[in-house]
This record gives sequence, structure tokens and C-alpha cells, in this order.
Amino acid sequence: MNMDQDELIIKKALNTVHTPEYNMNHAVLRELQRPKRSLYIKRVIPITSIIIVMLVCSVGVSAAYFPSFNQLLSIVSPKMALMLQPIEQSSEDVGMKMEVVAAMTDEDMALIYVTLEDITGDRLDETVDLFDSYSLTGATILNSELVDYDKEAKKATFRIQANGGEFLNNQKVKFEIRSFLSHKKTFNEVKVNTNLTDIQQNIPQTIFLDEDYSSGGGGNSYKTLYENGKTKILQPFENEVLLPNINFMHISNIGFIDNQLHVQAKWKGKNLDNHGYFYLADSLGNKVLPTNISFGIGETGQLEYGSEMEEYIFDMKNVDISKQKLMGDFVANAIHTEGNWSTTFKIQPIKDEKKMQFRRDFGTWTSTSMIISPFGVTLTGNGDDSDSSHPSVKIKMKDGSVRELDSFVSYSENNKVKLKVISSLPFDVSKVKSVVVDSNEIDVR
Repeated sequence: MNMDQDELIIKKALNTVHTPEYNMNHAVLRELQRPKRSLYIKRVIPITSIIIVMLVCSVGVSAAYFPSFNQLLSIVSPKMALMLQPIEQSSEDVGMKMEVVAAMTDEDMALIYVTLEDITGDRLDETVDLFDSYSLTGATILNSELVDYDKEAKKATFRIQANGGEFLNNQKVKFEIRSFLSHKKTFNEVKVNTNLTDIQQNIPQTIFLDEDYSSGGGGNSYKTLYENGKTKILQPFENEVLLPNINFMHISNIGFIDNQLHVQAKWKGKNLDNHGYFYLADSLGNKVLPTNISFGIGETGQLEYGSEMEEYIFDMKNVDISKQKLMGDFVANAIHTEGNWSTTFKIQPIKDEKKMQFRRDFGTWTSTSMIISPFGVTLTGNGDDSDSSHPSVKIKMKDGSVRELDSFVSYSENNKVKLKVISSLPFDVSKVKSVVVDSNEIDVR
């Protein structure tokens, strides 16, 4: 029987299959990376279609056995799909189906693709959010991102990033979702009806907030906010201001403390994920962003640990208050669906890694080694990186392309530091020419 070129490629990939081992994908990857002349074919077939056929063949079983994994190929990149391990373990509750479709992991990090499908209703939409109601055994840090929503199929696809890969490799792990939010409402550029110049003339009542009562915060000045474990805030409920069309939050006080504008907000009801922030904007649209702290308040007005109160603090140095308008962007959750979705599976680690020595002084810590994996670059060493700035990291490929790595995850404990710089898409480690850390270029051999 005569075979054309794409059939030969698939046949070669099939001949390398060792069912059911996952590492057989490397054979298909080699076929994909042959010189471009091998892709010139007589019949007009899209290259993407050929790649998808090969990916299905590479798992060693027909697509009928992995229907959800096959659907995932249309969402993720072909290079990502080559590295993913099909899982397809599902759980159903309250008319909702959760499925762990595929996963991949190296020594530090795991990526998991999970779907939610509404079998009985319309509780999902493009705003669906797992917020903080999901978990994975063995993971130290988790975050989720909605990567696709199919309105017709009522199905949402999430990418879960889990750090703590050394506790995930070749181990049975349990992924669980307890609830999710959907049908969120967004309120942008909400104008606050108040005159900042008049407010600046008044002296507000203030109290001290103990750092132990705060559930967190952020902003450029957050690290310097507390002095001796306390910081000065506005007395709650002294100057209340309502916002147009906002019924889930109101300003509980506003005033100046030590030449800084303080805006205090009270979030109403059961605040699962209502959120937002205030900002100052001039006529040109330039914004001044605040530092914020969250805390709680009891029924009798005493401060306590919590998050229903939030104070936004603006540094007014070099800011003309007469040209600023106080505004805000806010999001309110609408539907909160609770359930019990969980499944157990094993993730096999990717073997495509390169380890090498890399010694460099970063000020508060010194690196000793570098690991390059399809996820990115991991630097390990000794010291404490909690107060140090992260280096810039680039990867130069042999084809001349350059990848900017701009996402960081760091661990620092017992004088040991591990800094992982993550790529937005996985890459073939064998095609890496060099790694650039700040201005130092390290050849990869």
C-alpha cells in the first residue's frame, strides 16, 4: 500500500508507541520537529489537523478512549498537548460534572486542566471563578485561570497551577472543588460624589489598628505601613458615603491622616468574593493607586481579625488634590454554587530537564544551580530572598527566538532558596541555546 507523507509520519509515531507509558510523546515530538520539507504534502490538509491526529495517536490509544482530552487539544497549543498526560477522572454533584482532563508536572510545579459542565441548569458563564474553594493534596501554592467557556456545551475549562511538584510526582493526589462563583456583575469607573478639597480641611477621628487584626493588604507602601505592629486608620462609620448602583459596599469614612488620603469601605453581607478598589483620576485619565489593608469589626464596633472592612491609603505627595476625582472599579458575585467534587489520580513527571551549575550573588542569597524544564527556569541556592528583587530571565532558542519569563514563584526556608521563573507556554528543552539572567548569558550544552 502506498502512503503519502502525513501517513508516514503518523505510522512512524505509532511504531514508537510503548503502551501505556506516557513518555512515548517524545517520539511524536521528534517527528514534529523534523525539517520543514517533511511538511510539504500533496493533499491540502491543514498542518494543525495533522498535529492533532498525531497527538491522539501518541497516547497509544484511540481518541474514543480520551474524548475530553481530544477536545482539550483545540484549546491548548500543540506543544502543550504533547507534554500533557491524559487523566479523565470525573465527579458529579448537584447536577454539575467536574473532570480532571489532563496534567503535567516537573520537580517544582504541576499544571492541571479541569472542566466544569452544568448538566441540569445554567449556573456557568464566562465569569465563573473558583476563587479559593479548591485544593490539591501536596500543593503549597495554587491558582486557577479560566481558559475557555463553551456556552453551547455549558462547559468551563480551567488551568490550575500548583507549586510543590516534588510532593506530586508519581504520587496519588486528590483534586477537590467545594464551590464556585458565576454571573458576576462589574461596575467600572464609579464616581464618588465627594469634594476632596473640602475633606482635606477637616480633621477626622482616628484609631490604631493592630497588625494582628489585619487579614492582608497590598500596594507599594504596604511593607512600611506598620510601626511597632500598629498603624493609624480612620474611626469607622464617622463619614458614610453611598455609591451609585452599589448595594454591596459603601464608604464608612473618608479623611486625611498625616497628609495621606484615607478611604475606608465596609463590605456588606456574606462577602465571598465581592471586591474592587478606589483610585484617583485626573482629566487625562492618569491614575493614582492606593495601598490597602483589610481588617474586621465586631458588632459593638471593636476591631478584630477579618476582611469586611478595608482602608485605602493614598500618598498625596506631589499630587494636586484639586485636579483629582475619587473613583472606583468593583465586582459583585451573583450565583454561589456549593457542592462536593473530588477525584484522585497520579501525575507522572516530565523527564525533559537539564541541570547545570550556576553561581551568582543576588545580595541576600546566592544561587548554586539552575534547572531548565519545559515550564521555565529554576534557580536554587542559599540565603533569604524575601526582601530581594527578582532577576530578569530570558531563554534564547536555537532558532533565534527569545522567550521572556515574567512570572515568579519563590520559596525561602531554613536558609534554602528556590526561585522558579515560569514561561507562559512550555518549550522543548533540547532546543534551548542559552539562558540570560539579568545581563549574564549562560550557554546550555
